[in-house]
Amino acid sequence: MAVLVGGHFVAWDFWFSGAPHLLLQSRSVPQDSSSPLLVLIGFMGAGKSTVGRFLAQQLACPLIDLDTEIARTHGSIPDLFSSRGESGFRAVEHHHLNLILPRLPRPSVLALGGGAFLQPANRELLAHHYATTVFLDAPFEVLRARIADTAHLRPLVRDPDRLRELFDQRRPTYLLANHTFDASAPDPAGLLTSLVQLANQLGVLAPTRDKL
Repeated sequence: MAVLVGGHFVAWDFWFSGAPHLLLQSRSVPQDSSSPLLVLIGFMGAGKSTVGRFLAQQLACPLIDLDTEIARTHGSIPDLFSSRGESGFRAVEHHHLNLILPRLPRPSVLALGGGAFLQPANRELLAHHYATTVFLDAPFEVLRARIADTAHLRPLVRDPDRLRELFDQRRPTYLLANHTFDASAPDPAGLLTSLVQLANQLGVLAPTRDKL
């Protein structure tokens, strides 16, 4: 169950039985009669794309990775950052999110890049389309270890101090998500189980498929 603490709903026991207790926090849930759009957010290395792929398979619904969609049109994300700067990239990101959201079938899973949810205009778009946002949370050292071999894609990995600063800056905004789950375990099976059952509670009736 969720209890009101400091103006927010915090779940100490989840509302279904038999699932790992990985739900750390729940806020208000979008009110919409259709099946949900589950939007995965979090820092680099949280597992948004990987968990999103498994989740979409389990729910028999589409997965859309926003960075992949951007790269399909504009080339690699690092190159786009280099050519347009962060402000230019964020404008492209917002444009694609605005195009994608009205077209998504319900249910769907949408994985956002690490900085997308930080932009107020993007959060407004998600709210307007009744998206259910899910923050995949993990300690900094866990995330840093996961992305240690991706410096060629993520130059910030070479600067651990700046990386930690960015993590500390972003996490309070990530916590504005409707739900926060512990994504620190190396095996995503428990997290996947919790996310599938959350989706079931939100109205996704598609049968689950084989476990990982």
